[in-house]
Formats: sequence, structure tokens, C-alpha cells
Amino acid sequence: MNEQIKDVVLNKGFARFDDEIEKVCLIIINDCIKELEISRRCDPYTGKLYDCEYNTCIKEQIEVLKARFGVV
Repeated sequence: MNEQIKDVVLNKGFARFDDEIEKVCLIIINDCIKELEISRRCDPYTGKLYDCEYNTCIKEQIEVLKARFGVV
């Protein structure tokens, strides 16, 4: 069980935390990471993907999410 996710869920007022809630949370977290990775690598004018190293802000956000919630 992911303790970071459990803490967030319980601190937001949910009465319980179980495997199903954890699965939903992980799906949402991974989807957010995926969208950030696409945003970091996408040319907004052409839609082409490339490695955009100058946009370190998004790269750092991805790393913070992964570290905070223990996602690989």
C-alpha cells in the first residue's frame, strides 16, 4: 500500500482507504505524469514530439510527482 497516497486520501476527509481507492489514485497520478511528459516534449505549433530540455520546470514537476507518490 502506498503510504503517501493513503495520507492524502485520509487527510482529505475520506473515511477509508482500500486497494480500489489506491488503484484509482495511481491511475490519476500516472495519467497526470503522462500528460506532463507529453507537454514537455510537444511542439505547441506542430504537435511533433521531441526532447525539450529547456523546459526544466515541467521536468521537475514530473520528478516531484514521482517522488511524492512513489511512482516509478
